[in-house]
Amino acid sequence: MAKPTHRKRVFMPSFNVRFIKTVCDDTGHHHRACQAAFKVDAASLSAAAQQAETDFCKQRGVRDWTIFADAMELRTPPALPPAWGG
Repeated sequence: MAKPTHRKRVFMPSFNVRFIKTVCDDTGHHHRACQAAFKVDAASLSAAAQQAETDFCKQRGVRDWTIFADAMELRTPPALPPAWGG
């Protein structure tokens, strides 16, 4: 009889990613325009950045994400509030 295998569940953090382009309006004021926003599951911040770059480039059909954006923001999602009632 085969021995049951138990797999250890590995926690993979999520990161909210935004690609930002700074643009000027007709009065010369700078504004940050979001070019794309999505969630990435990765083991680390650097792995999330690399995955986000790859995903963005695939979505846009380009090799260099800086054609469309000036910056990439990575944030961990806010923690959920504790449940009511103990």
